[in-house]
This record gives sequence, structure tokens and C-alpha cells, in this order.
Amino acid sequence: MALVKAGSVTHSNDFDQRYVDVIFQSDGSGGLTSTSPPDSNHAPPGWYMLFILNNGVPSVASWVQVG
Repeated sequence: MALVKAGSVTHSNDFDQRYVDVIFQSDGSGGLTSTSPPDSNHAPPGWYMLFILNNGVPSVASWVQVG
């Protein structure tokens, strides 16, 4: 799993762009549970696209808000 911060549309350089690996495990019923990033230095608050990778192929993103 990975979180990708939404890009900026106002500048040619986006210093807030991020890719954050997310640790996950099976919940035993066909779903997944994950652990959020440890602090705001790793993932500042805001909207992120959540991807699940399958052999390097990303899923369609779901939007999640990190508080």
C-alpha cells in the first residue's frame, strides 16, 4: 500500500509532493488493516491517494484524509 499526496497546481515545483509506504496486514476476513504513518514529518495532514500495489501494478486510487 502507498499514500501519494495530491499535487499542487499553482507552481512548477511541488515541494509538498510525497510517496509514503503504508504497512498493512490481512484482517482474516478478506480485508486489510493498515498502520498510519508515525507522525506529520512522514505524512503531513491533508488529502492523499491510497493505492494498493499488486506485483508493482497500482490499483485505482481511493482518496483518504490524513489528520
